[in-house]
Order: sequence, then C-alpha cells, then structure tokens
Amino acid sequence: AADLGVTLIWAAPVKADAPEQVAVIEGLIEKQVDGIAISCNHPDALKDVLLRAIDAGIVVSTFDADSPESGRAFYAGTKNYEAGIICGEWMIKLFEGNEKEQIKVAQLTGILGAYDLEARMSGFADAIEGTNIEVVYTGSCEDDVDKSVELIEAYTRANPDIDAWFFDGGWPFFVQPDALPELAAWRAASEDHKLVTMDSFHPMLQFFDVDMVDVAIGQDFVAMGYLSVENNYKLIMGEEIDAETNELGLFIDTGVETVTSENYEEVRADKKPWD
Repeated sequence: AADLGVTLIWAAPVKADAPEQVAVIEGLIEKQVDGIAISCNHPDALKDVLLRAIDAGIVVSTFDADSPESGRAFYAGTKNYEAGIICGEWMIKLFEGNEKEQIKVAQLTGILGAYDLEARMSGFADAIEGTNIEVVYTGSCEDDVDKSVELIEAYTRANPDIDAWFFDGGWPFFVQPDALPELAAWRAASEDHKLVTMDSFHPMLQFFDVDMVDVAIGQDFVAMGYLSVENNYKLIMGEEIDAETNELGLFIDTGVETVTSENYEEVRADKKPWD
C-alpha cells in the first residue's frame, strides 16, 4: 500500500469466526471501499457476503484461505493440496526402513471446513495412502493458539504410543517450547517419534533448536499480502494481472519452502521476525 500510495484498512474479528468475518465485510461494504482481500475462515459461510461486495462494485480477492465460489477475482497463496502432498512425502521419508505394521499419526488442524486446511489434509492423506502410515486422530484447535497447545498436550499425554504428529498449520509454535512439555517428553522418548508441520515463520524456528520438529513446509505470508494489494489495485485501475488459471479461477502461487534441521539456521538468518 505504501509503494502504491493507497490507503490500507486492516480489519479482522477478535477470533477466527466466520459470522464475525461476515460482519466485518458488511462494514467494509458500508464504507464503500474499493477492494477487499480476505483470508476466509470458511468458504461457504463467506460466499454470500463476498458476492454482495462484488455486486456493490468492490474488487474482491482471497489469500491464504480461499472461497472459490464467491466470485472473487483471484486467489494469492499456497497451493495447499500440493503442500499437503509434500508434508506426506516427508513423513514417508522420515519413516523409511521402519517396518512397523502401523505407524500412527495424530493430526492437528484449525477450523474444520476451511478450504486451505482441508486441502492440506487431503494432500497429506493421498500421499500416505497405500503405506503403513495412518492418521488415527484429527484434532481441531479452531485457529486458537492456546487451544492448540492444550489439545496437543492432552492427546500426547493420553496416547504416548503415537509415532508422529502432523500439524497442518503452525498454531502451537507461537508459544515457547517449554509450554509443550508433554510433546517435548514424547519427542525425547524415541528417535522414531517424528513431527512434520506446515509453516516456518520466524518464532517457530526455535523449535528446531530444541529438536522438537523434523520438517516445516513454510508459506510466504509477506508475498500473500503484497501481491493481494498490488493486484487488487491493478484490477481497480482496469489493468490486467499476471496470474495462472486453474479450475477455480485466477491463481497467484506464492510458493513454499522446506525447512529441516540441516538448513533452519540459514533460513532463520534470511527471515525478519514477522516473516
């Protein structure tokens, strides 16, 4: 927004709640803003209000979490199904040579039904299909950091025999490592306990320092924000945008990065604290 000389209004509900997001969008329609870029808590719950915004002449795009049937102009973000595939392939790689009949994976997600998270879980499931790796539990933290910590700690305490965790978002990594003692103890109990996660933002890299994560598949949140504003502005000004086309419409891929214990220090050196 600063580069383009336009006014940016940052608006969000106090919690990850689709009806509250609807109320925020209704307020922006009343303000007669020129463009809206939104990460949708739920694709169906936001669809109608986004259509109303478009009918009001507002350019609407999505980032991070899509609502493909909303009529949005474009989506800027991660190829989430493919990111889930990558996570599943890493899980398979981590258990190469392990001949257990069943490798039990617990899965953490945010809001059930969220387009991005469901796509990641679907990709992960498809990647591990036909192997001895099986998801035995899915817990929803509702995009709440505290709830994610409570869920992980309680499940790990009650099920110390699980072999791996897959987080399809980085919620628990907003806390300090010592806030997850059950997870830390489970990791330390066996070198065959593995953890694969989406996201690689700066604070969570400290979990590599204490060997509490094996692989993180990161997203480019800065690019999501920048490209959303830049391309919304182009459309408002009647210009064309540079985007791919897939079955869901115009799509701008912001890419992923793979972070492991071998390269995390290099990745951290390249990141700003808000990346």
